[in-house]
Amino acid sequence: MRGALEVMFASCLCVASVTAVAERSNVQFSAQAVHSSTDGQSKNAKVYVGDNQVRLEYPKDDLLMVEIYDMKNQRLLLLVPQQASYMQRQMSNGRMGNPMLPPSQSDPCAYAPDAKCRSLTSESLHGRKVTKWEMVTDREGQNFRSLHWMDNERHIPLREQWTDGTVSELRPLGQENLNGRQAERWERKVTRPDGKQVTSTQWFDPELQIAVREELPGGNYRELRNIRVGLQPEQLFSVPAGYKQLNSTKADNPSAAVPTRPVPYPEHRVP
Repeated sequence: MRGALEVMFASCLCVASVTAVAERSNVQFSAQAVHSSTDGQSKNAKVYVGDNQVRLEYPKDDLLMVEIYDMKNQRLLLLVPQQASYMQRQMSNGRMGNPMLPPSQSDPCAYAPDAKCRSLTSESLHGRKVTKWEMVTDREGQNFRSLHWMDNERHIPLREQWTDGTVSELRPLGQENLNGRQAERWERKVTRPDGKQVTSTQWFDPELQIAVREELPGGNYRELRNIRVGLQPEQLFSVPAGYKQLNSTKADNPSAAVPTRPVPYPEHRVP
């Protein structure tokens, strides 16, 4: 699963390739991103989220690294302030999606353009209204069928049943106060054909429309702290004057892109 929290800890420029951002705008804010693992190590990053722009600041090898995801201009920037240098990766129009935006439609094929989907029926699941979809994916001439129960309000899959028998369920557990903000707690459980289960928990912030905490199997967790909602200065998302460009590349190959969407919205893929 990839999402907004995972983007916070990226060590290289990553990009969403599912849909264009169109004219939608995310909530602007700043925060501290923390990733803690069971081995006692912790990673931290400063996060600035502007209008369809995201800036990450984190230390690496005694240097301050700055990553800018500029969905407005379909480009990725990596800045090294101590060296007054930067790298840029220009994306083809529409290749870059905004990881800070929730899904805008319930059709699971919106995130799997090579698949074919059809709506089957309307149901209720975990007390929420859902639409049941069938997805057919072609792999090397073979068709693989999966079922997806999509939440009508949030456009997220509350249940997914894959060809190999794997079942994934996402269920709401109620409201909680997290670091002074109201959040929805969600549990995701994946059951494999052999009966083994993997469970993770996510806290979804209704105002920001992203997950602000995720607890992973094994005790690892990722979290946004010290959230400050407000407009972010435009200069945070541009290259300062005097910086030297090291190289410039254009990414026309969609397979090279890393698909990213906000947690708790899991990828629509066959395991």
